[in-house]
Amino acid sequence: MMKSSNKGFTLLQTINRQKKSKMSVTAFTLVEILLVFSILVFCLCGILLTYLNMFILSDLSRDLTRVNNAVQAEIELVKRTNFDNLLALNGTFNIAGFAITDAQGVIEVTNTAYADLRRVRIIACFRSRGRVIGEDRDLDGQLDAGEDTLIPNGRLDSPVEIVTLIAR
Repeated sequence: MMKSSNKGFTLLQTINRQKKSKMSVTAFTLVEILLVFSILVFCLCGILLTYLNMFILSDLSRDLTRVNNAVQAEIELVKRTNFDNLLALNGTFNIAGFAITDAQGVIEVTNTAYADLRRVRIIACFRSRGRVIGEDRDLDGQLDAGEDTLIPNGRLDSPVEIVTLIAR
């Protein structure tokens, strides 16, 4: 190995030259540190927002599952009802696991073109994290003015809906 020659330099110039070469290799500038820190903060904020949204979606999924199970249980009760008494089932029902003010189910039984066939539609609207899921904004089981917004068809709609036909 050859040593670099310091010939022609004064002692002070030689020391300054050695310090400069060491500093440039081992240190970061303030701009580099701030840039890395800002990228790190940006990434951590994105991860935190994703984590918080995961909790919101988890709660919504849990509530959708509970309401779906309640509607399926209600359709099983309707299936066990005598055919002649089906029209009397029209109305609302409470959804298990929710407060009365936080969820409402609606049963609609209608006649079809055939006398021995009835159409049964069961829907449920509910509140999850303060947001009402479905068109029944006041959760009273009735279509009020201004509630038919998702699909303007003159009836309540919800993501939780079961429609079936029951024959005599």
